Amino acid sequence: MRARLKHLPESEWPAGDRELFDAAYRPGDIFDDDAGAGAHLAERSRRCIHYAWRRWLGFLVEGYPDDLGLPAAGRITPERVRAYVEHLATTMRPSSVATTVGHLYDGARLIAPAKDWSWLRALKSRLQSRAETEDRFERLQAPARTLDLAHDLMDEALAMSASRQKHREVQYRDGLLLAVLTYWLIRRRSLAALTIRHVIMDEERAELRLRPEDTKSGRPENWPVPESLVPYLRRYLSEIRPALLGGRDYDAFWPSMKGGGLSEGQIYQIVRRRTAEKFGTPMSPHDFRRAAATYLAMHAPEKVGLTPGILQHATTDTGDRHYNLARTVQASRRHVGAISEVRARLRAAS
Repeated sequence: MRARLKHLPESEWPAGDRELFDAAYRPGDIFDDDAGAGAHLAERSRRCIHYAWRRWLGFLVEGYPDDLGLPAAGRITPERVRAYVEHLATTMRPSSVATTVGHLYDGARLIAPAKDWSWLRALKSRLQSRAETEDRFERLQAPARTLDLAHDLMDEALAMSASRQKHREVQYRDGLLLAVLTYWLIRRRSLAALTIRHVIMDEERAELRLRPEDTKSGRPENWPVPESLVPYLRRYLSEIRPALLGGRDYDAFWPSMKGGGLSEGQIYQIVRRRTAEKFGTPMSPHDFRRAAATYLAMHAPEKVGLTPGILQHATTDTGDRHYNLARTVQASRRHVGAISEVRARLRAAS
C-alpha cells in the first residue's frame, strides 16, 4: 500500500504552476514596470511559499487529483481549502495550520495578483487568531528564569573537566546562546548569522553589530553587551570557542562540532532541548520574544512601551535609519535593566 503523499516534488508539478511562479519572481527591467509580484521577496520567504505549495499539491494529488487539470488559481476554492484545513488539523497544531494556510495565501497572491483573495486572507486571519488563543503561556518562562538557566549552564560548564567530546565547551556555548537570546531578542536567522567580525570589544565594553543583510528588517542592529555578561563573552572568545574550533579556521560565532557554524535549525533544537531539560516543556527561540513582551507587561507594566524596540518592530514610515537604530539600542539597554530588576526582585522573594 503506497504511503500517503504529503508533498508533491516540483518535478511533478503541473507545468503551468512552475511558469506562474517563475513569472512571479521575474526581477523586471529598471526602465519598465514589469517585475513579478514576488520579485521583492527574500529567498527565505520564497522557500516558505514553495514548501506550502508542495504541501497543497500533495493534498490535491491524494484527495482531488482531477483538480490538477484546472488552472492553478482555479483550484483554490473555499470548499477545497476547507477540506485542506481539516486535513492539516489531523497532524498539525493550530499554529502550524495557520502558518501553512498563510503561505498558501501568499502563493495565491503571487500567481494571480489581480484576483480577489479577500476570503482566503480572512480565513488566514481567523486561523491565526484561534491559534494565538492556544494556551501558550504554559510553556513560556520569565526572562529572569531563562537568564538563570543560561548562567547556571555556563558556571557549571567551567567546573567540568575537559574531555574529547567537548561537553564542557558545548554546554558553555549553549548557555551563552540562551543569555544572548534572553537579553537580545533577535530572530534565530540573525543569531545564526553572527560571526566574530560582528563583535566589537575593548578593555571595558563589548558590542555585537549586525549588518542589514543579516536581519529580517533589512536594518543594521547594534547591541551593547550587558556589563554582567561581558566576562562570560571574553571567556568564550578566548577559551571556549577556540576549543570548539579544534584548530579549524572559520569565523562562525557559534561553532558546530561538525564544522562551520550552527544552523538556524540547530539553534532551534538546542534552545528547545536546554529549556525542556530545565523547565519540563520546551521553549522555541520565538517563545523568548513572546515571553519578553508577556512578562514585561506583567512585572514591569510601566516599561511595556519598550516592546516594539526590543523586538525590532520599528515602523516602516520612519525614514531615518539612524533614528531606528538608536531607538533599538536604547530599548535593548532598558530591556536589560528591566530583566535585571525583575530577576533581583524574584530572587529576593524566593
